[in-house]
Amino acid sequence: MNGIILIAKQEFLINLRNRWVLTFSAVFTLLTMLIAFLGMVTSGYVGIQDFIRTAASLVNLSGFLLPLFALIVGVFSFLSHRQYMEFLVVQPISRDQVLLGKFLGLVMTVFTASILGFGLPGVITAINVGTEGALRYLEVVLNSLLLSVVFAGLSVLISLIASRRQVAFGIALGVWLFFEVLFGTLMLGSTLYFTPSALKTILLIGLLLNPIDITRVLSLLAVGGPHLFGPAGATLIKMTGSETIATMIGYSSLAAWIVLPILASIFIFRKQDI
Repeated sequence: MNGIILIAKQEFLINLRNRWVLTFSAVFTLLTMLIAFLGMVTSGYVGIQDFIRTAASLVNLSGFLLPLFALIVGVFSFLSHRQYMEFLVVQPISRDQVLLGKFLGLVMTVFTASILGFGLPGVITAINVGTEGALRYLEVVLNSLLLSVVFAGLSVLISLIASRRQVAFGIALGVWLFFEVLFGTLMLGSTLYFTPSALKTILLIGLLLNPIDITRVLSLLAVGGPHLFGPAGATLIKMTGSETIATMIGYSSLAAWIVLPILASIFIFRKQDI
């Protein structure tokens, strides 16, 4: 554990000097502040929203930006310092420790940048509106952070599969576009070719195969927005018959999305020639 922690700390310090991290922190904080302040402008109200409305507004923003940020920083972290990686693997620690340490440092980096973006609007909202709904807001933040861990793990796997940085960035962008855009289009297209009974099962499987959709449903459950679930989320609630069971299934699916890519990465890294 000492080796993992030491590598994680070093990785975290290196990543903090990355301009991608600094740029994302600034942009994400600015966007969350604008959402907190202008989220109800279409209703004729300009001012700080309460925690519930702010949390609901941030669901889509975090689901859009955090996966892309985790993928980009992860690929950059693993493929931009090859000499450092070569130095680590010849140290008297296992490759598993090296990989887990770098992954933990990457997660710490993403968390730091994300928490700044979520934290500043949260503090301002609490000062101006009060703390009602703050726990639901924190649950949305937690779900968003878990989503960033998923894509941080995928970035590690992509970096190990593609040894060249340009190729890895291309794959990472393709993965992001697939889950953000193409996956939903495929699910929508499936509604034209299956019977209603088969479609329920397909939508449920499709939901569990897309961590962004899972996070969105879990966050909307937290803020109490069932009318915003979409067909896959509504199917999950209907088939389980309970929001509690649906939440447990959602978090179990996210846990699998976190663990499986890391296990695959460890398997590949053990056999890889550095």
